Amino acid sequence: MSDTTRRDFLRASVAAAAIGAATQAGGSSGGTAQPALRINHDLHTHTVFSDGAHPIPLHILEARAFELEAVAITDHYAPGGRISKSEEEFNLYLAEIERERSGQDDVIVLKGAEASALDTTGRISIDQRHAARLEWVLCHLGGESAGTLRDTPSDKQAYVENVVRTYMGLCDVEYLDVIAHPFNTGNTRPAAFPEDYPPHLLRELAAKMAEKKKVFDVMNDMIYWFHKTSIAPRALTAQYVELVKVFAAAGVMFQVSSDDHRTGVGNTRWAELVVARAGVPARQIVDPKQIARRSAS
Repeated sequence: MSDTTRRDFLRASVAAAAIGAATQAGGSSGGTAQPALRINHDLHTHTVFSDGAHPIPLHILEARAFELEAVAITDHYAPGGRISKSEEEFNLYLAEIERERSGQDDVIVLKGAEASALDTTGRISIDQRHAARLEWVLCHLGGESAGTLRDTPSDKQAYVENVVRTYMGLCDVEYLDVIAHPFNTGNTRPAAFPEDYPPHLLRELAAKMAEKKKVFDVMNDMIYWFHKTSIAPRALTAQYVELVKVFAAAGVMFQVSSDDHRTGVGNTRWAELVVARAGVPARQIVDPKQIARRSAS
């Protein structure tokens, strides 16, 4: 699918979100119960084609059994990874997803991949040619990300500035759809918690994500990225909710995901809790049906 089609889809979604963003910014208050927001997708998952536990047929079977509306298979496209090491493996990956999804109509299955940010300029590990064959492209900070999760600065201020600089660079990658589990910066030395990011930098990044139509991935197992710290789980939740509010107020679009490796397709309870507590309106949640339609066009 073309970059133009991808951009048109996200432009329409973000335009709708922006209409009520200002109202949303002032409409929620700490401690106020939020109405239930039903989200029935999981748009960031892994299989044995990278570091997931299950083969693609079982992965899709589970999504069907759990009656998800949509699942995105987003195996790692990273240096040395299975689907990036050869054209043959990439073709095999896409063919297996296509074969398994075409035999059923219970769940929308999206062909995706999760790239890695390579440095603080926003270079990523997947090129435009391969991304064009996918329907949902994510990028994360990981072990390949120089200046953030690799070669982490010893000064925390420099570290958080590098993280935001990297995400700003990712916004300029036209064929990228989603920033995966943003601010997963707890297991480094120093650790950077959500509350460590200056509000003015968050607002600047949020504005650019909204402008460039980049989706914010609220990933269910964020505690994994902070398990080497002493932060209490509910304290992390509270900090992450406040961070998500900044991006919601700017009109950024969101998805929820399990980032399933072994925790289970569709396991998005924490992610949905965060989205609800942050007061993200339904109009700012991506619609998998639109993704599927744009991919077919």
